[in-house]
Formats: sequence, structure tokens, C-alpha cells
Amino acid sequence: MRHQARSYALQALYQAELLQSKAMKHADRFLEQLETSPEIKEFARELVAGTLQHRKHLDRYLRRNLEHWKLNRLSTTVRNILRLATYELYHHPELSHSVVIDEAVELCKDFVDDTSHGLTNRVLQRVYDQITEERKTKATAKKEETLKEET
Repeated sequence: MRHQARSYALQALYQAELLQSKAMKHADRFLEQLETSPEIKEFARELVAGTLQHRKHLDRYLRRNLEHWKLNRLSTTVRNILRLATYELYHHPELSHSVVIDEAVELCKDFVDDTSHGLTNRVLQRVYDQITEERKTKATAKKEETLKEET
């Protein structure tokens, strides 16, 4: 179910980027036309809305973790696969990072080619490592602050 939702979300994000204005409106129209379960549509819509809403933040993570590539030089499809997976890694920590990354690799195989999945895997692993490190740093700072308040 989630793979299908991610696939639909990717297609909606692709269209939204090409059409640029009123991106969510175009994405909603695309998702409404699908003949699939309401659960798949809802998950796909949440992924699209979140990815569009946090695009600048997601792109910062991607730019920091792309080696020898510029984000705008990637194909529209690969760029949106990376954004979609980065959104999930950051905003859905309850999901297994390995599943999210594997799903992104599968989307590359489905929509792009066999050569892009290596880049996708490497970049997303770096993004995940960065997110994890930031969360640890924040948790440590919060613990230290709590200890200071208690003394």
C-alpha cells in the first residue's frame, strides 16, 4: 500500500514542479482521479502536502549531502524522489529509515533508471545520518538544560 502511495505522490510532485503555480491544487486534482483506496490517496496526499510545504528545508538537507552534484542539475524525478524520502526521514521518525531509503531506490528503478539508485541510496543515507546526529545533539542539549534547572 505505501509503495503505491509513494509512487502516486512522486507523480503528483513531478506534475506540481513542472506546473509550479498552485502546486497542491494540481496534485489534489491528480490524486482525486486515481482509482485506488482512500487510504492510499490519503497517505499520498499527506506526503505531497508535507513535501511541498517543507521543500526549502528538505532542499537544504539535500544540498548539504549531494557530493559532486547540484540539486537543480538532477532530473526532476530524482530530485522529487530525494525530497519525498527526506520528508519521510525527517517528519516520520517512526518509519524505518531503511524502508524509506529502499522505497526511494525502488522508485528510482521504476521511474528513472538503474544508475540513479546508487546516488539516491548514498545521499539519503547521509541525510538520515545528519538528521540522527541533529536529534542526538538536541536531546543532549535538552538533558543538560533540564539538569541545570533542577540544580
